[in-house]
Amino acid sequence: MFIEELIDKSHNRKSFNCGEPALNDYLQKLARQDTKNNVSKTYVAISYNDSNKKIIGYYTVTPSSINFDDLPNSLSKGLAKRAVPVYLLCRLAIDVHFQNNGFGGQLLILAGYRCLKAAEQIGGIGLFIEAKNQAVAKWYESFGAIPLSSAQKLIIPFETIKQALKT
Repeated sequence: MFIEELIDKSHNRKSFNCGEPALNDYLQKLARQDTKNNVSKTYVAISYNDSNKKIIGYYTVTPSSINFDDLPNSLSKGLAKRAVPVYLLCRLAIDVHFQNNGFGGQLLILAGYRCLKAAEQIGGIGLFIEAKNQAVAKWYESFGAIPLSSAQKLIIPFETIKQALKT
């Protein structure tokens, strides 16, 4: 069991290791600064009763847009032919000690829910993802992500997220 919090100084970032140096470095060196400067927002998952605030995983999101022409017909129907507002899932990572326990999927749903709530106020059609490789893209597809023009660019429509939240 974990709780989700906006990253701050109290979180133990130094001990986080997801196995990907770039994701570790971002969390340890830039995530808090980007959050403070409103460039993006990073949310961390910590154990419910961990006073050391060891990070189980994290995700980073920011508003973005994608080209109308990159959307499948099922999503572009009825939209004007211009840039379409989305929320970019910049990063999602789970510490190696907690991987393969469903935490990644839980954080993905939380990220989607957070962006869905923002979209209800200011607009947006889904959560845009640029997967680092085909295996990661397939993992996102297992949560309803739809491949776009490139197999590693995907979108999870907010309707899909709404359905996931109902189950």
